[in-house]
Order: sequence, then C-alpha cells, then structure tokens
Amino acid sequence: MDIKSLEFFVRLCKDSNVSVAAENLFISQQGLSRMIKRMENELGVKLFRRSNRGVTPTVEGKILWEHAEKILNEYQNVTDSINLKNSLIHGTVNVVLELGCLPLLTLSPFLCFIEEYPNVDLRFGEHRETICQSQLADGTADVFFAVKSVDSEQFNVSPFYALNSIVYVPKTHVLARKNFITVEDLRDTKLVLCGSTNYYTVVKDCAEANFIPNIVVCSTDINITMQCVQSGLGVSPFILGMNKALPSSEDIIVQPYRCPNIPQIHILTSKNTPLSLGAKKFCEYFFRYFEART
Repeated sequence: MDIKSLEFFVRLCKDSNVSVAAENLFISQQGLSRMIKRMENELGVKLFRRSNRGVTPTVEGKILWEHAEKILNEYQNVTDSINLKNSLIHGTVNVVLELGCLPLLTLSPFLCFIEEYPNVDLRFGEHRETICQSQLADGTADVFFAVKSVDSEQFNVSPFYALNSIVYVPKTHVLARKNFITVEDLRDTKLVLCGSTNYYTVVKDCAEANFIPNIVVCSTDINITMQCVQSGLGVSPFILGMNKALPSSEDIIVQPYRCPNIPQIHILTSKNTPLSLGAKKFCEYFFRYFEART
C-alpha cells in the first residue's frame, strides 16, 4: 500500500461512485477497481459495500478513511517542507562536461535537478577537456564531468558511474560469431571509432595490450559511424551510459565488449574554491540519482 493507493481510496470514499472517482483521478474504472481490490486483499477486509446507487465504505473502510486522511495530510506537510527548503536554495551552478559525456549521462538527471531546485540557475555544456580543466581551475565552472580521470592536485576527483561497452559488428564479420569481444579481438581488426571518448578509451586499452589499433575511420557522427560498419569497413567499439544501444540495421549486430578498464564518469570540483550550496546540492543529487540506477 502506498501514498497513491491511499489517495485513490480517499477519492472513492468522497465520491461514492467508481465512475466519478475514476474520472476525477484520470484513470480507468478498471484500474481503480483493481487498486481497491489489491488493498482489500492486502488488509484482508472489505473496504466498500457496492450497490446500484454506488459504493459506501464498510466499518473497516471508515477506519482506514480516517487514518488515510491523516497520513495524506502529514505526507503533504513533509513534501511542502522539502519543496520550501529546496526553493530557498538559489544561485547559479555552472557545469562543464568533457566532449561526449552529456549523451552518456543523458539530459534526464539535469532536467530532474532543475525541477527539484527551481531557483537554481543551472547552466551546462560540453567542451574540450583542456577548456573544462581551465574553467574549473579559474572558477568559471563549479563542476566538471569527465570520463578520463584527471590526475591533478587542483581537483577533487570522484568516480560515480561505471559505463558499459559494446561493439557494433557487421553481421558477416568473423567477430559476429563470438559471444563477447575482448581487447585481443581488436588486434589486427579494422576499427571505426565515434567520438573522442570512444577513441581514447580504445587507444588506451590497445596500448596496455601492447599493440597499436588499426583505426580506419574516426568520426564524431554516429550515423556516419553506423554506415561505415554497415558497409563492412570495420567494427566499432562504443561506450554506453544511461542511453541504450542504438537501433541498428539487420546487417549489424551488437556484441558485449569486455574491456580491461571499465570506463567511469567522474565528478571533479576545485580543491581551492569552496562549493556554493547550489553546487553542493547538484553533486549530491547526481550521486543519489545514479546510485539508485546502478
């Protein structure tokens, strides 16, 4: 039993009619009836008496109605207090991201933060790594997201989100028959790479395996990358974040990539400049958001 169930139950108590209550709740009559039935099964009692004139709460239903309204009022007080506290937090938070980082995180956590903290002026954008570091160092930016960990005494570096990797493979390619792909499978294999994040991750993996990757195409456009793979020019290792594998043609299959170094996204902040309250809440929000989804 949750808050929404209690809200629906109280609405039906007040309207005394399933059709009217369902219309007021913007759900189907069947959906409302199923929810009430689930509550009755959970409590082991009948909550309503049904007749041609509508529904009326049973003795047990009246007891639940009384307590449900108290619970809903207290819940509203809690949410009002939280919203009031969040609305008092204001100011500007400037966030910079390494090129290719935003598609991995997706817009969703940024939009959710803006909704939860409406008085915080959140500004974010992707830049070259050197620009991101420079802006964080001089205080122009409050927070820096990077896939590659920046080894610097200037910054606090906190990994918070491990990424998955796949390989787009032409269906006729020899690697299409494998259950998964390792870095050794990339040795002497023609590679089509998309974006700087994928490029540097693959180059690093291959260097640690003591070989130079055979990169035949490097592009920032995923559509061009997929066309190259479809044409049989090579395979394309690709890092996934909150986004899913792109829909591909029947000529391309998606293989898991067991990379030796699982890439992670890091949050970087300056050691020399204290974070504003808004920036602190932003970092805390992102840690919570991704912890709940991993």
